[in-house]
Amino acid sequence: MQREITNEKNIFDSSGKICCAGYSRKPDFVFDKALAKNRFTLNERDSYLVVGDGAAIYLSVAERGINAEVSAAIVDLNTGEQDFRTLKKYMSLGKLGMPASSKNGDVTFTDTRVGMNFSNTALNRYIRCEFVDFYKEKTLYINLELKEEPCDSLNILIPSKDNPKNFFLKRFLPAMRASGVVRCGGAEYNLSKDSSYAYLDWQRYSLSEKSYYHALYANTEINGRQFALCLAGGVGDTSQGSENCFFLDGELHKFASVKAEGKEERPDKPWKFTAGSALELTFRPSIKSGKLLCVTTGGKTLVFGELYGFIKQIDTERLVLDAIPAHLEFSII
Repeated sequence: MQREITNEKNIFDSSGKICCAGYSRKPDFVFDKALAKNRFTLNERDSYLVVGDGAAIYLSVAERGINAEVSAAIVDLNTGEQDFRTLKKYMSLGKLGMPASSKNGDVTFTDTRVGMNFSNTALNRYIRCEFVDFYKEKTLYINLELKEEPCDSLNILIPSKDNPKNFFLKRFLPAMRASGVVRCGGAEYNLSKDSSYAYLDWQRYSLSEKSYYHALYANTEINGRQFALCLAGGVGDTSQGSENCFFLDGELHKFASVKAEGKEERPDKPWKFTAGSALELTFRPSIKSGKLLCVTTGGKTLVFGELYGFIKQIDTERLVLDAIPAHLEFSII
């Protein structure tokens, strides 16, 4: 049964065990890194996916145990052109200072080739990046402002099945509007708040066994109404809370269980997602100029495509999804 958390709670007790598994519509989970008992297996990742002006931009800064990495990918949704890169900084030993909250705190990664910064104020977030020799001697330059619209977010704490001190903590914040400029080599994309969308995928987790993780995301409008989707699974004990949900007009709606059918080793093939009579969706990967819109960077494979099908819960209207932009992620975490 899904357990909704409605006020702030520490995720660890004094011994470092997980004590409040479930989900929340606000970032109510308090992550005190000092109480985490598995520091060498602790993974901290802040990722943004921005879509606008015919391009999809993925950016990520992460600390994985004692090492750090920065990843970037840009996919031209019209031509199929794909540029991507991951750089690692070994033995960083927590020096990035990843923030303990998704509500505030800056993230900065710098070395001789790349400077990437995520920052935020009360209502806006900012992404700045200069990546020299990013891909095929191209330089990647990004200067974006993300404006948060009134919207719930998915905040989820999933305990491990094998260790009470292991966990998966995530915030999915959709419905942000993006504006600014992205340049890569000779290509330039000017994003406008009227037609560009962004989301934050904020993750903190410690797992002793590797898990195959998949996540289907959408973040757009349907008939002028804000719509977002997160169908994900593969990690931990989801009996008290899963990531499966959708957003309509800023309100979060949960699915207790969603069945996903597809093959990670065949990113060119469709995936099907079902939840009884409440949901039936098919994700179809896109091909442009003979190229599958698929990149692998930072340990993730991202496949861009479209969604077809419907959503109909007891307390919501029937939503028909016809060629809705979406993307599917695979990773081993």
